[in-house]
Amino acid sequence: MSEPANTTPIAPKWYDDPSHSLYLHHSDQLGMILVTQSLNQENYHIWSHAMLMALTTKNKDGFIDGTITRPPASSEAETKQWTHCNILVKGWILNTISPKIAESVMYNDTAYELWEELKERFSHTNSVHLFQIEQEIHDCIQEGMSIGEYYTKLKSLWDTRDALCPLPHCGGNAAKELQEYQQKQRTIKFLMGLNAVYTAVREQILLMEPLPAVNKVYSLIVQDEKQRAVSSQTTGKMLEAAAFAARDNRP
Repeated sequence: MSEPANTTPIAPKWYDDPSHSLYLHHSDQLGMILVTQSLNQENYHIWSHAMLMALTTKNKDGFIDGTITRPPASSEAETKQWTHCNILVKGWILNTISPKIAESVMYNDTAYELWEELKERFSHTNSVHLFQIEQEIHDCIQEGMSIGEYYTKLKSLWDTRDALCPLPHCGGNAAKELQEYQQKQRTIKFLMGLNAVYTAVREQILLMEPLPAVNKVYSLIVQDEKQRAVSSQTTGKMLEAAAFAARDNRP
């Protein structure tokens, strides 16, 4: 009588766990584009922030911050898996930078070395660019824009400025006070740029204590705009009804 076949299940590999940093999904391909904006000479801070978020969602941020290092050569399976991941992360980065920049950095051995070279070359604050952003913020007023367009434009400028020149790191109450100061300045700037039609609601907001954050102020302005639209429609209907009544009462 023949011996029964060995039916012991094959133990899953440790990197088959989706929470493992060396895990690769079948959709993870070399040609993937993780962020839509390509790195150029002026947008490093915005690009690197978007790229870091994308790599973090794939649990691969350790390849660019240096925490996931090459395994020892004695661990053949782990080294092979690490190499696959490293090549993918390098490819994902190269896919989102301009061709001329890519040509100059593509021969770095690791994703970490590639990331560090890009950081060294482009992370230093471009004072001219920062000046331009600050000038745009200073000159930004609503004019012909809708409230939504005006707020979105200012928010985009603020985000760009923060990427170029982030708030200094500090602990305790100092960090909270610094953020509150920044929010207050943004609220005042937003109110200053509004069209004259919002004068009444602007004055009401300025009397609030503490002054609301700019996103809350935007919400209050939108509500006021809707109320004025409803009132205008009601007034128009009343005037129209009065005109009809006057015409019907003519002798």
